[in-house]
Amino acid sequence: MRAISRAAAVILLAATCISSVGPLGATMAQAAACEEAHDPSPNSDAATGINFHNETPYAFRVFWIDFDGFLKEYGLVQPGETASFNTFIGHKWMVELYASEERTECFGPVVPRDNESCEARILWDDGIGIDAGYCDF
Repeated sequence: MRAISRAAAVILLAATCISSVGPLGATMAQAAACEEAHDPSPNSDAATGINFHNETPYAFRVFWIDFDGFLKEYGLVQPGETASFNTFIGHKWMVELYASEERTECFGPVVPRDNESCEARILWDDGIGIDAGYCDF
């Protein structure tokens, strides 16, 4: 049996893992929970911020709705973590929460309404919820 280099083994392992899951570890079925037609984010030059606080026992993904109404993935947020993004007033964001292989919930859009950073606390009580300061949803 021919030995392979450590670098080749790492590449092979990574390729195996990537081929079996969707982006950032979600299955393809989960990654499609928020996929539907969305009104696009409006053009804006008024900068602000948005912070997503994960106060659930589950991971969730954050998506920005682009100028054509398509979702652009911005990150995976684990329980207890916060993800912060620079954005613009009126831009639309979605949250996709993974409660189990069979239960994925989509929430949004969450929209910063002024130059004060939007604080979106994602909550769970047998369903997704939000407590948002300076956000519309």
